[in-house]
Amino acid sequence: MRKEYGKTLGCAALLFALNACLMQWLFRTPYTNQMGSIEAAFIGIARYVSRHWSDLGWFPIWYGGIPYADSYPPLLHWVVGLGITLTGAEPGLVYHFVVAMIYSLGPVTLFWMAWRLSGSRACALVAAIGYSLISPTCLLVRSVALDVDGVLGPRRLITLVNYGEGPHLTSMLLLPLAIGMLHVAFEKRKPWYWMGAALAIAAVPMSNWLGAMALAMGITAYLCAGLPGSRKTVPTLLCTGALAIYAYALVMPWFSPATIAVIQANAPRVANNFRADNTQRIFVAAVAAVYVLLVWGLARLKIARHIRFAWLVTLVTGTAALGRYWFKLSLLPQPDRYHLEMDMFLWVAVVFTVWPLMRWAGTHLERRHLVGICAILMIACLPVVKKQRRTARWEERPIKIENTIEFKTATWLDAHMRGSRVFAPGTIGFWLNAFSDQPQITGGFDNGISNPFVPGVIFHVYAGDNQQWLVELLQAYGCDAMIGGGKDSAEFYHPVSHPEKLRGLRELWRDGGDAVYDIPRRSRSLAHVMRPGDLMVKPLALYGWAALDPYLAAMENPEYPAAEFRWRSASDAVIAAPLKPDQVVSVQVSWDKGWTAYSGGHSVRTWGDKLGQMVVEPQCSGACTIELKYDGGPEGRFARVLSLFALAGGLCWILVALWQKRSGLTKTN
Repeated sequence: MRKEYGKTLGCAALLFALNACLMQWLFRTPYTNQMGSIEAAFIGIARYVSRHWSDLGWFPIWYGGIPYADSYPPLLHWVVGLGITLTGAEPGLVYHFVVAMIYSLGPVTLFWMAWRLSGSRACALVAAIGYSLISPTCLLVRSVALDVDGVLGPRRLITLVNYGEGPHLTSMLLLPLAIGMLHVAFEKRKPWYWMGAALAIAAVPMSNWLGAMALAMGITAYLCAGLPGSRKTVPTLLCTGALAIYAYALVMPWFSPATIAVIQANAPRVANNFRADNTQRIFVAAVAAVYVLLVWGLARLKIARHIRFAWLVTLVTGTAALGRYWFKLSLLPQPDRYHLEMDMFLWVAVVFTVWPLMRWAGTHLERRHLVGICAILMIACLPVVKKQRRTARWEERPIKIENTIEFKTATWLDAHMRGSRVFAPGTIGFWLNAFSDQPQITGGFDNGISNPFVPGVIFHVYAGDNQQWLVELLQAYGCDAMIGGGKDSAEFYHPVSHPEKLRGLRELWRDGGDAVYDIPRRSRSLAHVMRPGDLMVKPLALYGWAALDPYLAAMENPEYPAAEFRWRSASDAVIAAPLKPDQVVSVQVSWDKGWTAYSGGHSVRTWGDKLGQMVVEPQCSGACTIELKYDGGPEGRFARVLSLFALAGGLCWILVALWQKRSGLTKTN
């Protein structure tokens, strides 16, 4: 038994070392030259988490405020945030160390899953080595091959370093682990294995939304392949369903129905205006029909169950990715991003399929011939590793972050406008919260925007050519400054069209082609006293800019008293203002049903205007204090209670089983 463990650990160590050699530079690099990478947003979330462990309810620094659960699935950011807290190291360095470890461990979990399903350690090792070195997508899609400098380029590495796919790769690390743990739970049938499987399943969507969909594909394929094989179909389906429900209960605070609704609402827009038209429906129906035929055909041919599983999941991920790359067809939103999952499972499917032939050859060839073949294959891998290390060294080259416009802007804002909301375009916005807690009306994860009007605001600021409309929009959303630049901007994407619209605005700071411009407001507060008739009750999209005039006039009206707004914590704010009973308070924070307002010791009504921002009706006279608290509302409270009960129930089940085992009340294997 100890010898078998040694073999498994040896294979795992080999795979880790092979992949870690490509991450050699990333392990110790705080910031790379890839300033256009979305990893900036993930570093920013992790930095924020490291400073706000006790209050992760509301996330006030993006999009005028969103629930923290909508900011991004949190697992990777928790791990990085914990590393920042424990080490005190730069957020960028901790993030890169963690994702380099994730990259290196990804093929290890794939090896373990393949071994558990096939029963062959050698077969699993070959699949994992192939996955580590060669991306089938590069062989099948010319544009991808060009993107990674050839068919032997390191596709996973490019997606991680250039495009910031750290959370996606985290879910791909955990996906094989979840399927493997599910298989082990069915084999062992012990409470601790069921609990481990539930945690592994829950961890995948806690890393990435794409991973959650890939997990659904994987588990469906597992069941349709007839795995684990030792149980009847109906009990297997019931157990799997119960396990999925339990896993969801564990993580419901971060995947509540409200959060899922926000992601669903934004997904089509983020995915290049994805639409479920007739062509898409026909494509989905065709893939479903082929899937059913493949399930039936493989079972009729009595193909081994683990081979069936691999081809079924490859079919879905492959048609999703290649359907988009080859035919511009979309099986689901952002289908091309599933090419990473296709690479992983296609290697498993191919090696599973040809392994019986390889095993037959192994029994009919002399040992020296087998050793020679293995040596040739290992030598053939060396040029691939050499090429990929050269690419990795170039892509992972460090940068002096203090010389970038993103760092300079963030540090200036932190020193001179701390706490003021700003409009930060492109990579300046991506990186802003990697260096400060500066609130912004932009952000780093458009899928999580809970205020449905904010995307339109961002679009108009970027694409519009009218300075007055730009200023009025930013005033309406509580912005005190806008960062912008023209053709000579050092920002990566240059998303601001018609930069001439910024001329005439007062410059607060400039560095080369980029400047911070003042957005004038009578009061720099996020709370404004007005009457109900002044509120924004007609949407701009239907009534035009004139609908905004009464609201802006009320904000600038000196007859209304100034209101003081102060954050006491991320999810707790206080407003102080002299009020009349017929006056309301407009709060330039995104409205959410999880907010509760209190005045005079009792709760008062809150609702959302047609800007998507909060309105409070305190109904008080004289000096008034309003307390705002965010707890997620009834849904959020229920989710937290359910999660705690689910976790406690699982632990009690394990403890009772251990007590029974120790007391001799149950039989043990």
